Amino acid sequence: MRLKAEQFMPDVKGLFEERGEPSYRLGQAYRALTRGLIRDWEEATSLPKPLREALAEGAPAAALELLRVAKASDGTRKYLFKTHDGHLIETVNIPEAGRNTVCISTQVGCPMGCKFCATGLMGIKRNLKAREIAEQVFVAARDLKPEGERVSNVVVMGMGEPFLNYRELITALRVLNDGDGFGLAARSIAVSTSGLVDKIRRFADEPEQFHLAISLHTPFEDERQEIMPVASRHSIPELMEAARYYVDETHRKLFFEYTLLAGVNDAPRHVEALATLLDHPLYHLNLLRFNWTDTGFSATSKGRAKEFLQHAKELGLSATLRPSRGGDIDAACGQLAAKDLRGRPAVPERVVVPLG
Repeated sequence: MRLKAEQFMPDVKGLFEERGEPSYRLGQAYRALTRGLIRDWEEATSLPKPLREALAEGAPAAALELLRVAKASDGTRKYLFKTHDGHLIETVNIPEAGRNTVCISTQVGCPMGCKFCATGLMGIKRNLKAREIAEQVFVAARDLKPEGERVSNVVVMGMGEPFLNYRELITALRVLNDGDGFGLAARSIAVSTSGLVDKIRRFADEPEQFHLAISLHTPFEDERQEIMPVASRHSIPELMEAARYYVDETHRKLFFEYTLLAGVNDAPRHVEALATLLDHPLYHLNLLRFNWTDTGFSATSKGRAKEFLQHAKELGLSATLRPSRGGDIDAACGQLAAKDLRGRPAVPERVVVPLG
């Protein structure tokens, strides 16, 4: 635990060393943040009051300022945070069938430039620190606690390309997984990448059993390069070699994310090519209808999406069509930064829960 604590809160470690505090104090502070879910050191009653005051002055408990919580008609909640240097990021909690899945961000903006994603229109401001990444989950967990609910799953599918912030990402995930910390099972945590093949291989070699999802969106090279600029760096054959390495090393199911775009990637020829490309018992295709953003794309109709899924299953693919959640507050997949971070509305917001 000590190494995780030192990596996760170097400012607290430094302050304790300056004051000559005993080593066990670091563990107390770590547990207060990760298990006690405190937002103010005054809540950390295991620490002496003078130390709490010093921490409040030199190493605040909250790395992110929670500005607002918006709640959708389907129960989805979107959290708007401000970083210490004034940047805005968004996080989503998706409740479903007794589960609460928190979708977290790893960067302020995103440099990948996927043509159909609102976050990609922002460009990149900076990477988030491990504390800022994990704290998104802590805030959601604290929000759910009075209702007798808990965070059951974490997906790293919010703002940013997680593997471009690899070190901070892994530190945050290990804290979330730590039995002495937040205590979430590794298999309840999934990371999504746009397809950085070297990092996929590195992730496969990590000892924890975290899940992986790869954004594919079309099985054809020319189309993928058009809608996902990263494809010009890593071809589909290179990507699939890395995918095979992942399943061979981990023996875990590998998910392929596929956003259905009307007239772009939803034809029968796409299904047939996917059936050939994803011909492995541990590959699973996650289909999602496009959620509106002002990027010039349109959503495949519900009927056509169901036909696409049925065709995929007939060809032997393991596949599901995921429902879109939180669209009325711009919280659905691909919509983060569609409104709050870009200054103009995407779709009307129905319910806003102000803080205080």
